[in-house]
Amino acid sequence: MVTIKAAAQLTGLTAKAIRHYEAIGLCQPPQRTEAGYRLYSEEALFRLRRIRYFRDLKFSLEEIRALLDAPHEEIRAAMQHQRQVVTRQLEDCRRAKSVLDAALAAEMGVSLRRPAGSLRQVAVVVTDLQNDILQGGALPCRRINTILLPLKGLFQKARRLGVPVIYICDWHEKGDPELLLWNDHMMAGSWGAQIIQDVQPQEGDIILYKNLFNGFVNTGLQETLDALQVHTILFGGWRTDVCVAQTAIEAFYRGYHVVIAEDGVNSTTEGEHHSGMSLMRVNYGFETYPCHRALEAILGLDDEGAP
Repeated sequence: MVTIKAAAQLTGLTAKAIRHYEAIGLCQPPQRTEAGYRLYSEEALFRLRRIRYFRDLKFSLEEIRALLDAPHEEIRAAMQHQRQVVTRQLEDCRRAKSVLDAALAAEMGVSLRRPAGSLRQVAVVVTDLQNDILQGGALPCRRINTILLPLKGLFQKARRLGVPVIYICDWHEKGDPELLLWNDHMMAGSWGAQIIQDVQPQEGDIILYKNLFNGFVNTGLQETLDALQVHTILFGGWRTDVCVAQTAIEAFYRGYHVVIAEDGVNSTTEGEHHSGMSLMRVNYGFETYPCHRALEAILGLDDEGAP
């Protein structure tokens, strides 16, 4: 039997927290000495450690109450669900950090990695470069491989020139409307939702998440572009006729100068790809350039990157 001070040291809880857990019924009132001091048995210490364990996993006190005496299968299911919750919170925080970084940079009169004096504020925006499109993913298509190398070169050049690279990634939860049309894909926290290794983001790149085709809906894209003072968007990614086209057309309606990296976009079939490119070229007059010279064309640079 140990005192409350010793119990606090042995469990990593504060004496105040232990008293609170007793008051709300998470643990039984302790035995007491004749002088009224609390005493804690090994069984009581074990329960307090369990409370601390679940608390560290970010469960609420009511959830902890239900888990303390639950069977193993119920605890495992709760932990799987909690992992999804925590993963979503982490991604929300990462998205908020990206927007804050951009906003603070603009507030200070500079933009992320952009050299002073740029004539046109440009950003590269790419959609859905994620593992679920690879073999073994939920929506595999070998055509994704045709755009990875050109985009990798484009990203490297953009970073060197100080042009922001913004990834917009599918990020789905059960019940999202898009999942009624397609298999479950890019599910929150899954391998399939991760960005493909060959085109991984680098420090300073911005990652946003969407649950619909249009990259402006339910994302921080507009706020990010505002903070970066972007006027021209160079689009790439997957699929030409769906997410790329819908996001690019939305950008047109919002007043942006839109350019398409013609070898940096593709779709599930040749016909779908050409349909998307035709829609954007003919109906909206979007300029198109290959990845290796798109930024030079937009910024008015020569092949060495000079004005």
